[in-house]
Amino acid sequence: MVPICYYTAALPGPPKAEPHLQKDSRVASLIVLVRRLLARRFAREVLTLQVGSFATMGIQFISSVVIANLLNPEPFGVYYQARSLLDLVTMLANLAVGQALITPLAAAVARKDGEESLKILAYFLKVGMAVALAESALGLAGGPLLGKIVLDDPAIGDLSRVLFLTPPLTVFFNMVVLALQSARQVGKLALLENGALMATSILNLAVVALGGGVTGLLYSVAFVPILTSTAALLVYNRTLPRTGVFPSLWAILRAAPGIPVRRYFAFSALVSVDKNIANLISLAPTVLLGRLSSDAEVAYFRVAQNLTLTLLSVPMSPISRNLYAKLAEVRAKFGDERVGKALVQVTLGSLAISVTLAAGLMAAAPFIIRIYKPAYLPALGAMYGLGVRCALLGFGVGLGPLYQVLNVMPLAIASKIAPAVVMIGVGAMLIGPMGAVGAAWTVTITYLVGDLISAAIMWRLLRVRRSLPSRMP
Repeated sequence: MVPICYYTAALPGPPKAEPHLQKDSRVASLIVLVRRLLARRFAREVLTLQVGSFATMGIQFISSVVIANLLNPEPFGVYYQARSLLDLVTMLANLAVGQALITPLAAAVARKDGEESLKILAYFLKVGMAVALAESALGLAGGPLLGKIVLDDPAIGDLSRVLFLTPPLTVFFNMVVLALQSARQVGKLALLENGALMATSILNLAVVALGGGVTGLLYSVAFVPILTSTAALLVYNRTLPRTGVFPSLWAILRAAPGIPVRRYFAFSALVSVDKNIANLISLAPTVLLGRLSSDAEVAYFRVAQNLTLTLLSVPMSPISRNLYAKLAEVRAKFGDERVGKALVQVTLGSLAISVTLAAGLMAAAPFIIRIYKPAYLPALGAMYGLGVRCALLGFGVGLGPLYQVLNVMPLAIASKIAPAVVMIGVGAMLIGPMGAVGAAWTVTITYLVGDLISAAIMWRLLRVRRSLPSRMP
């Protein structure tokens, strides 16, 4: 008997596609995939924010490089230390009203609840302005003392005083950003925020180029909020009240004095603790470098940070920011199970993006650093130290939104305690002898610990939520 393969071997196989047809088929599949992706509102909104962020980042990046080259490492480091004093005060006085109110305001907008929207925005204005005035009074009166305590340099504290004029000016701007983000008015949000950043970068560059030095640069930073807050109020007044969900500016001003502070305080206090620990972790390397090392080492670290984490935050931060409103909307409409599914999908995609971009960035680091003058070459070692942190940047894009949407802020706080301890302990050991490179590795080790803890919390949280019946907020 002849095996059947004897006959079938002689039969012609299926026709093979020509190479150019195979290529056309792959292109067509890619086009279909892109169209399906852009058919989703969330994807379109993230793309809008990212396009605006890339354009703004380009201007900010060029401005930062030129300013650094004009100022040299030592004065450039002084500028960032002065900024760190303002950041520290705003962190300690932060009640997280903006970040805490995104999810309830987005839920109110989804329900078309205009009364609740008014109460939330009035609460934001009342608490935000009270906190901002307290911050300004503290910085203006105690700048030199603050510089002595934090940086062991009262002169930098005196220079930073002018920056403490800005907190009250930014309250209205932040209120409009909150409203636009919760309403998912992404185009207007991108235009407003990117316009503000562009104006800041251009004005700062002009002042330094004209010989203003560090003092002129700090005054420029303090002046810009007048322009940006005015523009924000105009955008709000001409757009959001027409939706029927958002109140007029006059209605917010009238309602603010009568809103009880405790209305959203319990939730915002938890968000505040979470946010303050995160800000402390972010601020610690600059402060520790200021105390334990030199002004130039501060500049090297900030240059390395700008060339790595700041660049990669351009594609990552719009995803995270848009998730606050997106996850709140998903939970309000479909329940907790869909929230977990959406989060996992976004996290995996974001992690793939950050790993790919970080690999390319590290390969190009020796060439990228040369856009700065030779005095900044020591920053290259710090760039490599931040490489692992860059690769894992996409992992945590959804954790902050998830904690808030599911109202489990104690878990968010718990996940940051160990990284904060690691930051202070490892930083105290590495930054003194290693300078900017030690600060970079401190950041990488700290966030690696935080990512491992957050991974365990996320896994446990999603398993528990899947085992429970869906709950409406």
